[in-house]
Amino acid sequence: MKRSALWGLTEKIRRFEESAAGRFWKHLSTADFMNSSFAFAALAVLSAFPFLAVTSSALGGDIRTAIVARMGLNAQATHDIDGLIATGNQAIATLTWFSAIILLLGGIGMASTLSAWYHRIYERTPPKGLVRHLLIQTAGVCAFALYISFQVWLFDLARPVGGRGLVLLLTFVTATLFWWWSAYMLLYGQVPLRRMFSAGVATGACLTGLGIVSAFFFSDQVTSGQKSYGPAGVVIALITFLVGFGVCLHAGAVFGRMWNDWQDERASLGRSSA
Repeated sequence: MKRSALWGLTEKIRRFEESAAGRFWKHLSTADFMNSSFAFAALAVLSAFPFLAVTSSALGGDIRTAIVARMGLNAQATHDIDGLIATGNQAIATLTWFSAIILLLGGIGMASTLSAWYHRIYERTPPKGLVRHLLIQTAGVCAFALYISFQVWLFDLARPVGGRGLVLLLTFVTATLFWWWSAYMLLYGQVPLRRMFSAGVATGACLTGLGIVSAFFFSDQVTSGQKSYGPAGVVIALITFLVGFGVCLHAGAVFGRMWNDWQDERASLGRSSA
């Protein structure tokens, strides 16, 4: 009886591994998505937040507004975020060439990390050329700052007209377009742009889903973290959100890779039958 139950369990595991969900999980595990997402969250707090604070202020915005818009926080959670993070105005006033270079290098480090993810998932070897890498990564960092600022501006216009539903729709559209182009650039054009569209759509869908989950749960996490641990509790909530953001990027890239493989298999079967 025990041997029969064990055989049945083994057969279920085998069928799962051969299914689309099983292959999806295998690709995610091969990419070491959880450890990479935690590393991404830590690097974002150390590098991306200071860079975005300065660039948002330079563009006339506020990084706190961007965080609140992305996470869909309520008034109390917004107050806690405002108490944790200052605007970038003071940073700009005291910014030196050296500190500006450090901020830019931190952003380039983020872009380099994402590029390594995509190359691992799509099994590509980065082309040689340090200057080319730096130029593309710098352009990507600047584009990301503009993307975040544009989203905040767009959401502010859309919220009075269509509420949270319209904001989520615009989140999906803008995220799809941005990450479609970004995935192509992070792979240095080694995969054709049209074949990266599925990754862009999947990433946009995942980030929109994260926005929905965040709107329901993260406000309470921010406020309860503030009450229990002070500013450290708010940081923990932000890191949790960023881990989810990293998982979304992995999931979107893996889906895009699997979609391309499926399309290639269909094309191969079509040629064989012809």
